[in-house]
Amino acid sequence: MNSVVLVGRLTKDPELRYMPGTGTAIATFTIAIDRDYKKKDGTKETDFIPIEVIGKAAEFCANYITKGRLVAIQGRIKVDRYKTQAGENRSFTKVSTGSVQALDYKTNPQDNPSFEPTPGLDPNGFTAIDDDDIPF
Repeated sequence: MNSVVLVGRLTKDPELRYMPGTGTAIATFTIAIDRDYKKKDGTKETDFIPIEVIGKAAEFCANYITKGRLVAIQGRIKVDRYKTQAGENRSFTKVSTGSVQALDYKTNPQDNPSFEPTPGLDPNGFTAIDDDDIPF
């Protein structure tokens, strides 16, 4: 069985492309995952895992998930093999998935460029009123 579940933060915004011929969406990005233990000097090591998302989930990632967001990935390990122009055999290991779940949410209006506050409202959506307007 080839199954993996990872939770980590995106190191950059996903890159979206479409497969020629089929038009299938593919998003690629890397997630950072801290290791559970600390080194002797007290620092933690971080692993950077390349992720490939296929299908509708790829379009979701490209449109709604950005750098720094916490995500859960459920997929499988995939090893791509290729030859360089010099004839050397190389391999590249990544996680391939069609399942990505965002685990945190954007709450800061400044993080959302399409957010436009309504005049007279503060960023949290409350209307400012004067104490003299309160009937009690």
